Amino acid sequence: MNALWKATIATGIALTILQAAQTASGQAKSEQALRLPPYQEQTLPNGLRVFLMENHEVPLVTVNLLVPVGSAVDQPGSEGIASLTGRLLMRGAGEMSAEEIARAIEQAGGQISVSTGSDFTVLSAGFLAADLARALDLLSTVALRPAFPQEEVDREKEMVIAEIASVKDEPSDFTNREFRRALLGAHPYAHPVDGSEASVAGMTRDGLLAFYRASFVPAGAILAVVGDIAPANALALVRARFGEWQGSASARNVAPLEVRSFPGRRVIVIDKPDATQSQIRIGNIAVPYDTPEYFPLLVANTVLGGGFTSRLVEEIRVNRGLSYGARSSLAQLKDGGYFSVSTFTKNATLRETIDVAFDQLARMRNEKLTAAELEGAKRYLVGLFPFNLETNDQLANWITTLTFYGRPLTFLEEYGAKVNAVTADDCLAVARERFWHDDDLLFVMTHYAETKDQLNGLGKIEVVRLEELE
Repeated sequence: MNALWKATIATGIALTILQAAQTASGQAKSEQALRLPPYQEQTLPNGLRVFLMENHEVPLVTVNLLVPVGSAVDQPGSEGIASLTGRLLMRGAGEMSAEEIARAIEQAGGQISVSTGSDFTVLSAGFLAADLARALDLLSTVALRPAFPQEEVDREKEMVIAEIASVKDEPSDFTNREFRRALLGAHPYAHPVDGSEASVAGMTRDGLLAFYRASFVPAGAILAVVGDIAPANALALVRARFGEWQGSASARNVAPLEVRSFPGRRVIVIDKPDATQSQIRIGNIAVPYDTPEYFPLLVANTVLGGGFTSRLVEEIRVNRGLSYGARSSLAQLKDGGYFSVSTFTKNATLRETIDVAFDQLARMRNEKLTAAELEGAKRYLVGLFPFNLETNDQLANWITTLTFYGRPLTFLEEYGAKVNAVTADDCLAVARERFWHDDDLLFVMTHYAETKDQLNGLGKIEVVRLEELE
């Protein structure tokens, strides 16, 4: 990467931050209102939505292409095909080999990456603004003309299988994976994005090519160009490279993730006889990305376990020294979401840690936040948010993500006001609805023979040996 790119990438994007002192009780409160750089939106005749956002602070440009193809559309037996397809896009395209693609990107001093999640695949290119045409040349070649060379298919399959197998050696990652499977059940969101060793091993070049042709189409795709651009010129370059892209995907056939409970609590224990620490997860089905409860949930979760001074951190780490880390989170996707509490501890303190976590859930459900907690969470969220909007990369990611999930870009400018409008009553209401205490899933990986007595009374226990899981 050249020196100019290295020097300028850290500069970031200057957004207008308006500081307004507000007081309702005589105490100053800072609210940050964000104004986005100017942007335009166009939809090409083939259905591709194009956003062009100008920022002339630094001579850089980012291009993000979001294609609504994620692991949720993997078919049974082909789990991981969306991810493997995405990985192969840069392993040969057009007349270029994988090495030639990498060399062309390096010579231009840029970068291109591909990532696949549950809902979509994103191709992202970052280049000097003067090289926008070259960036679009390379990005369109990778996105629209992948070759799927047999030797690259074989190599990527081997790499993915090795990565999947290695997850067992990472207690936290392995627990997260199995917890999600147990919680989400038969829904497509349950299976790992990378699939399984067996499903990946069974994939063929023909199958991958057929999946690509059926799924990677302009209808429903979103392209954002952000940076030091002239919009008319940028749009002309986009039209020249993506205007002939054709195809219409079949309607998204992913059922909503239905709320289901585990009466009396379901307790699953992964027995790992050599474990000296226990991994703990607590969770339940919650709400999708476009929920009207978004901001009350954001504030409530920050107080519970989403911030550095959260209740879970304070009680589990600071006051009792049971763990180095504890957090709560909301995974919000297109067709559903889930809530979880995550921590770990020594085997000897497993029950104490679980009890403390459930105590904090009960507090959230039964007591209003204090004024200090509510205002502290708001200041933290509003103060931190502008740092998520400093670079071309971040803005391009927000544009494509919000658009995919059906939220307007005004979400970004209204964020501070929406956070500050949340009340303690709002937080109590969503906590009672979304942070479960009794009919949820408790998932533990531990040395069961050593810790089983500590689990008495928590619910019906199901024990699974580690070696039984693929």
